Amino acid sequence: MKEFEYFIPQLKGWISLTLEAYFSLLILGEDSNFTKIKIPKNLPLSQKDLTIKKVSKKVLIPGNYIEVKINQELSLECNPKNGRIQLISGISNSSSNYEVWYRGKIISYDDNSKLLFVEINDNIEIIDNFDMIRPLKEIKYTKSDLLAYEIKQIQNSEYDKIKNEFERKNEDNNDIESNLEIIFDINYNINNSTLLCIGSKDYLKNLLILKQYEEKHKKRINEDHLTNSDISNPNSNNNLIGIKSPSGHSENSDFNNSSNKNIIMQQDMKDEINSYKFRQIFSYRDCFKKNLEEEFNEVIENCKFYVGKNYENKFDVILCSNDEQEFNEEKNLIDKKYKEVNLEYDEFVKKSEINNLAMKSKVKFINIDKKYIYLVGEEKNIKNFKAVLKISKQYSKEIQKESKEKDDIQKELESLKKKHKIKK
Repeated sequence: MKEFEYFIPQLKGWISLTLEAYFSLLILGEDSNFTKIKIPKNLPLSQKDLTIKKVSKKVLIPGNYIEVKINQELSLECNPKNGRIQLISGISNSSSNYEVWYRGKIISYDDNSKLLFVEINDNIEIIDNFDMIRPLKEIKYTKSDLLAYEIKQIQNSEYDKIKNEFERKNEDNNDIESNLEIIFDINYNINNSTLLCIGSKDYLKNLLILKQYEEKHKKRINEDHLTNSDISNPNSNNNLIGIKSPSGHSENSDFNNSSNKNIIMQQDMKDEINSYKFRQIFSYRDCFKKNLEEEFNEVIENCKFYVGKNYENKFDVILCSNDEQEFNEEKNLIDKKYKEVNLEYDEFVKKSEINNLAMKSKVKFINIDKKYIYLVGEEKNIKNFKAVLKISKQYSKEIQKESKEKDDIQKELESLKKKHKIKK
């Protein structure tokens, strides 16, 4: 099996991963016969070099940097927000042994004893085996989105079909094996009949065998949850549009503008929609779309969310999951912190002052048009904003009333002066 190397800034080093080890971090114990994972581009991931370049003795002078291989117990996890591998924060009982190539600064080299002293993360390491060092490896980032698949209970004959199709694809792309920037691997465990594969999204998405397995999986899930699925029911929380990948980007599907907001979708999208047990739709003004999508990319960690196209000055965000606890936690988070309300707007208070009040009240987002103020935020913060706005309106009205009275008095004085020909 091929190995990959992944650069972790917290370590200042590269960890070596087999495809199986990488999957164990991505899947997080998901129990399914078919798993498809979208991995965002711009990750510091590359295939492991087959040969280790030797470090010239000319480089072994104080102040130069090299990489040193150390085997170490680490606890790692995949960040659900961005798909990156990171160290687990806090106390963790789960750890594994990894080969890590740490970046270190040369302190000194004794040519007689053949000992090399290297500073690594504020510690001094003594190196007496030059097979454990290599030149600095350039940190390159993946240039395209990746797809990773795990298929369980696959027959040998089916694996052979997939392998043959992969090999035909390789013949069409001679650089797939030689170019280390291209991520590609396939592995079949004959003992537990499980296939793992990873590769460029553009490269894998059109493989016929994988598409067939995905369709079979969607169909099976759809049949299992048929009683929970009702696309035509506007109250069923099934209005879903587009899936969030680890990178947070959403894929959109069309829907009509009818009052029940039924979604017009292709059959494969409907199948995917119906595969989720728990769903909830949230509607917002279209002026908040960009901000909310960016916000939800940060706060929605365990569930998937879909973002719909604009309709009637609104759009939908749909949360979905197969885990009831995770779904309820993130549904309650949205209910609590991203409530939308609208208030009637009059011009007694200036727009600049309203925006300032919203900021002080810690309201997330605000939009003001000719008739209404639209707010998104936590309910208690919106209540604070409404209370302060009410006081500001009353104060502004009093100011305007006093100003009008002063103007009226001034006009009356001017009139009297003219009437009685008073110059001062």
